[in-house]
Amino acid sequence: MKLRTISLLLVLILFLPLLAACSESKENTEETAPPSATTDPTAATETEEETESLTPHWDAVGKPDLGGISINALSDNFTSNYYNVLDWDEITGEGLADAMYNRNRLMEATLNCTLAIEYNGSPANRLIQSVTAGTGDVDLCYELMTQAGGLITRGFLMPFNKLETADMTQPYWDQGAQKQLAILGQVYHGYLDFGFDHYDSMTVLFYNGVIFANYQLEDPLELFDNEEWTVAKMLEQIEAVSTDLNADGKFTLTQDMYGLVGREYQYQPIGYASGVSLISWDSEEKTFTLNLADERFITVSEAISSIYNVTNKDMVNYSDYDAGRRAFSDGRALYYSRLLGDFRQLREVEDDYGVIAFPRYSYEDGSDSSYFVQNPTTLYLPISVGDDNRDGEMDFDEIGLFLQAVGAYTYDETLDVYINSAVIGKGMRDQKSAEMVRLMMTNRSFDIGQSFSFPSILESYKMCIQSNGKYASTAKKIESAFKKAASKTMKEIENNLD
Repeated sequence: MKLRTISLLLVLILFLPLLAACSESKENTEETAPPSATTDPTAATETEEETESLTPHWDAVGKPDLGGISINALSDNFTSNYYNVLDWDEITGEGLADAMYNRNRLMEATLNCTLAIEYNGSPANRLIQSVTAGTGDVDLCYELMTQAGGLITRGFLMPFNKLETADMTQPYWDQGAQKQLAILGQVYHGYLDFGFDHYDSMTVLFYNGVIFANYQLEDPLELFDNEEWTVAKMLEQIEAVSTDLNADGKFTLTQDMYGLVGREYQYQPIGYASGVSLISWDSEEKTFTLNLADERFITVSEAISSIYNVTNKDMVNYSDYDAGRRAFSDGRALYYSRLLGDFRQLREVEDDYGVIAFPRYSYEDGSDSSYFVQNPTTLYLPISVGDDNRDGEMDFDEIGLFLQAVGAYTYDETLDVYINSAVIGKGMRDQKSAEMVRLMMTNRSFDIGQSFSFPSILESYKMCIQSNGKYASTAKKIESAFKKAASKTMKEIENNLD
């Protein structure tokens, strides 16, 4: 079993906020002076250096004997484009797949348990069946975030923070997700370093380096470093390159040059980069809040509209994702808006390309910026699970111990393979882009409106930012619909908690 060991340097770069500390650690190159005649021969002539473990979280986590229990997990049907699975059947020769396979076999051997994955096209429905029938044959479910609302309001989920054997303060449990998605103090979403879809699903902008050079545009990564990467700057670049190449008087994805293609994701990437969100949770009032009337939210929305507005159809085209990717691959699009995992579809791109986060509205107000994750797959914990060891108690304690162990090991070991082999090795064309991805991975945003099923609100907001000056009147209609939906959702959640 060959496991790649994560380097200490990468751990420091990827996960510690005090990046400058890395430069302070210098190798001592001075030679040790020979002992003089008066030196005590029993005295130590060299100072032993403390060796810091490269796997501190794995070393520290508990590794109890789980008594041969089976951890029965559901996962969606496997697709080759995104890592929305938790295990692999065999060694494949592909770096990340093999690292996941080896990790899981190590968990089984160390903890004396079995990880059994059932691939099912409807994991949420299978979870419901298990709970309703009382069979306890589902311990974990790896399913899209948008399934959360229905599962929570109908009372099918146990909050992960109820697991007494799980320490969710550890870095392998996503801290941002816990803050943004907790409802009434309960954390139903298990964003743990186990699967990798919550990294693959980060929204990013791929950019064509050749077009930047040909048009002598400012490097977006340099703009980002200098805190000048704004919506206004991006719009200037989009306008500069958009060209009717065949001079036929119309723009098409198959023929002409665009500033931006791909997918728009409505408001979220630029909104979260600018420190605002459409829907938030008010912990004091214990209710969902719609921020349409907030002054800053309106200001940011107007900036978003400057890009998404339909009047920009000759510069921005989201009409066909696949055609947009081909335009970017052919060197006819400056920016390509997609999920990070789409780098697997860009291997045919001949031009050098990089990755940049979405721009923000302004840096002047000091708003916190984060990076939006679009409908990522998450773990769900059923309200009832099995009792494999027949101790008269459902196996929640054992599941918590398994999650701690697999999360700690992934954080220390397997995540390095994801970054180096899957992302950087196949997608990123320069070190700056790799650093951009690492930064985004440490500060992600998860949309509570998307999670708790307010789809009509999101679609209505999209219309709102494209309403050409009719924002206020459109917003009033949205607010009325939202209040009804939020009130109904809250009553259902509270009833199930009681």
